[in-house]
Amino acid sequence: MLTLMSMFYYICLRRRSRSGTRGEALTSRRAVESGQRAVLPVSVEVEQYAKEVLDFSSHYGSENSMSYTMWNLAGVPNVYPSSGDFTQTAVFRAYGKWWEQCASAPPPFRRTPKGFHSQDYIELGFEEPVYPTAVDVLETYYPGAIVQIMACSHNPFSQNPPTDVRWEVLWSGEPTKVLTPQARQFSPNIKHINFPTNLLRIEVNSSLLDYYTELDAVILRGVKERPMLARYKMPIIDINDLSDSEEELSDLGGPFRQGGEAKRTGNGYFDKLPYELIQLILSHLTLPDLCRLAQSCKLLHQHCCDPLQYTQLSLQPYWGRLSDAALGHLQSRCTLLQRLNLSWIGNRGALTLTGFSR
Repeated sequence: MLTLMSMFYYICLRRRSRSGTRGEALTSRRAVESGQRAVLPVSVEVEQYAKEVLDFSSHYGSENSMSYTMWNLAGVPNVYPSSGDFTQTAVFRAYGKWWEQCASAPPPFRRTPKGFHSQDYIELGFEEPVYPTAVDVLETYYPGAIVQIMACSHNPFSQNPPTDVRWEVLWSGEPTKVLTPQARQFSPNIKHINFPTNLLRIEVNSSLLDYYTELDAVILRGVKERPMLARYKMPIIDINDLSDSEEELSDLGGPFRQGGEAKRTGNGYFDKLPYELIQLILSHLTLPDLCRLAQSCKLLHQHCCDPLQYTQLSLQPYWGRLSDAALGHLQSRCTLLQRLNLSWIGNRGALTLTGFSR
């Protein structure tokens, strides 16, 4: 009996020692795997407030004060979730339609795209570049002015300036008027982009509001690992592609050539229209559409490059795509130019003094 108990005790000890060895091996293996995973990117959402206010179009406060200035948008909320008129918020200079109706207001520019509603903007820099998953704007008084949120591929805190700065629209909408002036957290559904960003631009239109809109803070949420939906880059048409060389225009008829010579088919019904009527039709096109149409055929190239189409020109809606090259392409068309709007254009070296003078 004693021998049987001794043998049973011995077998238990052997099994315990084996299980301990196996457990230690599993523990050490898991430790190695966890150490390897620590090096790989992890899709953990990062939440961060704005680190710095980089640029803005206007603010209600003065440069020598912190009251109602755009600097209040940097950092954590000062007021939210409280509602009301607080000096610790960011306030733009205008609201309502009164400033558009005063005698000193400039007349509107022709060719302004219908989808361009922006009247003011602010650009905010964040600490970590991320692929955005959400943007939250804390509005504390008379919300509803935000019409567009954009992301930039440029890191504003990097010492190396980029060769190409790209802006992408995360969300856009029309001006609205919220029924109540109470505070709210504005969190629109944003689209995925294929580059990380720590630079956001918020554009507003306060024309429908009864009082100044007040903003308290902006939250950028995102992941450092590139989402699968952002891996597919969509082709974009750039306004800088405005070249009108004779070689490009002559190549447009390539598919219709026979025996090395162009087959002349005429211009169809356009030959029967008066010159002035074609000019009137083209006057309803936006600037990018006019430049693209100029590349279709020689007849429309002549009409699209007529200086009478460029007596007044607003480049403000295209501030993110304008460069010296784009102005160079427009130079020959603007010989009769009378009014020019270059608001918001030329940030971060996109437009130089030499290019503007030329």
